[in-house]
Order: sequence, then C-alpha cells, then structure tokens
Amino acid sequence: MRIKISPNRMNLLKLRKRLKFALRGHKLLKDKQEQLSKEFNNIIGNLIQLRKEIDTLSQELYSYIKEIIKYKSKQSIESYFNMLNKHLNLHTKFVPTSKYNIKYTEIKLEYDKPKTSVSIFDSDPYLNYVSTKILKLYELVIQLANIETLCELVAKELQRTRRRVNALEYVLIPQIKESIKFIV
Repeated sequence: MRIKISPNRMNLLKLRKRLKFALRGHKLLKDKQEQLSKEFNNIIGNLIQLRKEIDTLSQELYSYIKEIIKYKSKQSIESYFNMLNKHLNLHTKFVPTSKYNIKYTEIKLEYDKPKTSVSIFDSDPYLNYVSTKILKLYELVIQLANIETLCELVAKELQRTRRRVNALEYVLIPQIKESIKFIV
C-alpha cells in the first residue's frame, strides 16, 4: 500500500530523502539488534555457568550441614547462623547501562565481621567452613539475580528493536518505494 501524496517532483525528492533516511535507520537498528543478540547469548552463557556453580555449592553445603547436625544441637546451629545473618547488609544501586540504553537495579551483599572475638575452643571448624561457603552462596545467588534482571531487560530491548526493524523492513520502506514508483 503506497503513501497517499500528490505525484509531483517535490514529493518525489522528499520521498527519496525519506527512503535514504529509512534505509540508514534500518541498517543501524539491524546492527543494534545483532549486538543485542550477541550480548543476550553471552548473558545466557553466564547464567548457565552460575546456576551450575550454585548447584554444586549448595549440594556441598547440604552434605556439610548433615554432618554438623549429627553432633551439634539444633539451637546452637540456629543461634550461630542467626548471629551470622545479623552482620549481613544488602545494598541496592541504580545502574544505567549506556551501552544499550538499559537501566537496572544492582544488589550487593556486604558482610561486617563481628567485633567480638571468638576463642578457638568455642568455634567449630565445620561451622566456620559452612559459614564461609554460605556467604559465598549468598553472593552467587545475588549475582544470579542481577544477571537475570539484566537478561530480562536485554531481552525486552532486543524484542523492541526487532519490532522496529521489522516495521521498517516490511512496512515503511516498501510503502515509500511503491510511492516513488507511482510518481516515476
């Protein structure tokens, strides 16, 4: 379907200029789409690797916790981990990514070590090891959440860019070409 305009030289020049502009915009959007799809594939690869790492770490933690439960009381374990959780702080930061005009919230975990000293006789090496691994697991889970959020935003931007490319390629550019043919 062609654009309804009067067939004169001035409109022909305008249409040719508009076609040139649309073709240039189409090329730029196509390049952006390719870059976004590469970025999306990289993010997906990172997600898969991070999920595997979290899975192996959680299985290792599960086996250690089963060992600890055999010789420690439930209350002592809970009190130890409650004390550990009191020193955890979550910080959120709004991060604009200038690369693809995407903005997302990044979460970071900070652990403030307790100021009270623990004697060697009171501490349990299994609990200490498990607590360091749990902190590592927390960091990995937060990193996973950050990457999944970024992945979702990149996917939305990719979808939006794909719609624009298709609108130019299959609607606007053919209409302009048809209108130019009609005038010529």
